[in-house]
Amino acid sequence: MIRRLLSKRFVRILLCFFITLVTLVVLLYVWTNWSGRRRWAATKAMIEHEGETFDHLRLLPETPPAAQNLLAIEPLDGITVAVDQADAKGASEAKRQALAALKLEAKAPGSSGVDKGEMTDMQAWAKFLRETKYLDLPAESPTPGKEILAALDVKFPVLKQLADLAPQRSLAMFTPGLRERELPEMLFSLSMRHYTAAQPLVRALCLRARAAIDAGQGAEAARSLLAAEKIGLACESEPLLIGLLVGNATEAQVNEGIWLGLRMRAFADADLRLLQQVLSAHDLDKALLLACRGEMAFGLNVMEYLQDVTAGRKKAAQDVASLFGNERQSLFRGAFLVPSGLFDHWKSVIAEQEWKHMIEPLRKGGIAAAVKSAEGVNTEMKEKHNLVLHPDYIMARLVVPALASVTEIVFVAQARERQALAAIALERFYLKHARYPAALQELVPEFTTAVPLDPCDGKEVRYRTTAAGRYLLWCVGQDGKDDGGEIKKNSVPMRSPDYLGDWTWQYEPVETGSKK
Repeated sequence: MIRRLLSKRFVRILLCFFITLVTLVVLLYVWTNWSGRRRWAATKAMIEHEGETFDHLRLLPETPPAAQNLLAIEPLDGITVAVDQADAKGASEAKRQALAALKLEAKAPGSSGVDKGEMTDMQAWAKFLRETKYLDLPAESPTPGKEILAALDVKFPVLKQLADLAPQRSLAMFTPGLRERELPEMLFSLSMRHYTAAQPLVRALCLRARAAIDAGQGAEAARSLLAAEKIGLACESEPLLIGLLVGNATEAQVNEGIWLGLRMRAFADADLRLLQQVLSAHDLDKALLLACRGEMAFGLNVMEYLQDVTAGRKKAAQDVASLFGNERQSLFRGAFLVPSGLFDHWKSVIAEQEWKHMIEPLRKGGIAAAVKSAEGVNTEMKEKHNLVLHPDYIMARLVVPALASVTEIVFVAQARERQALAAIALERFYLKHARYPAALQELVPEFTTAVPLDPCDGKEVRYRTTAAGRYLLWCVGQDGKDDGGEIKKNSVPMRSPDYLGDWTWQYEPVETGSKK
């Protein structure tokens, strides 16, 4: 009898516990959905009140007329097309494969003129290109640059075609543009194979520029660099973070070519004005702002897509497979357990963080302000590291810190670009006066409209002539300390907090720990 009573009592307790647990779970679901909706509505209203948009269509650039578009030439026209959302189909893929043939092996000779004052060894390049069968070159030649230039133009005529048209066509955009393309429901599954095709094309153009400099053909080199720069600008014109990064990598290669041409005094004044014009019109503050806006809009699009999938409003198809991989689709088949309101919380945190630490600082103070604000991102993410206590930060921890780190990369690129502009103006001054000025102010207004500013502290880029008869340009770096052009530690990336000394532009090999 007692055993029966205990058994019934145990069942009643277990049943009450189960009912209580279910009730708490239901209440948690209801509260999460209610609070998520309220939070997302408030966040969305706040950011839209500031003039920002979550509509990615409003961020897409207008496609320029074909007659003005450098990238509308036959070998490149249509390379953004993915037939049936598949990359490996159609004429567009054939064009991408033709551009892929431009790819150089990773072991190609390197040089770092901008960072370390290293010269390009064209004999080493000729040997590498010959041994890898990239180009058909004679065994030995006293003029390797001339041989490489001629061989490139024979094997890859698109390089010369782009270089010849670059001064004539003022705009550049991959075709068809994003406004003309059929965009997938989940935007992160958008085909971006044109970036893969653009990178070997840019590298080959910059190789062509180096060869032309070695051959004494400065005008040919300037046009090749101009074409490469415009390809980089085309990447940055799309509101995508990957586009910004490819564009930045392109501009770094262009800067190397400019440095080499200036070091060799290969450019005429007309060549320098051509390069100066395109670099002066480039606005990295706006480019990063566009990328951040696009990243926010595209990221929230993914959250909303997955939210619809978990709510049963949409079926997860190839979009999910392309982003997460087929083996992970099972996660989303059971994702109905995730409250819809949790997605609203995730969207809110992502939008709040990207607005507070990226978009608002960029609007008010440019890249320098965003770099300082990015420190707050890392601090806040560390404070919210416990995902049990802060489940609303799960997605933000995956997305926002990576975006913040990009600001440091772009910050260095902005400094380098301004140094390149100052260097171009200095060489123009030298061509006319056969000397360098005592101060950069002497360049205004004939050779530049204004002295470029150091993005690190807003003051003019530092400058002085050297005993070798050239000059040194420098920015103070993230520490804000003027070390007089001294580099104390250059074995780490300039964007790293461990980088010591200034960010310099020099023509003598860098000797760490000494002044030029």
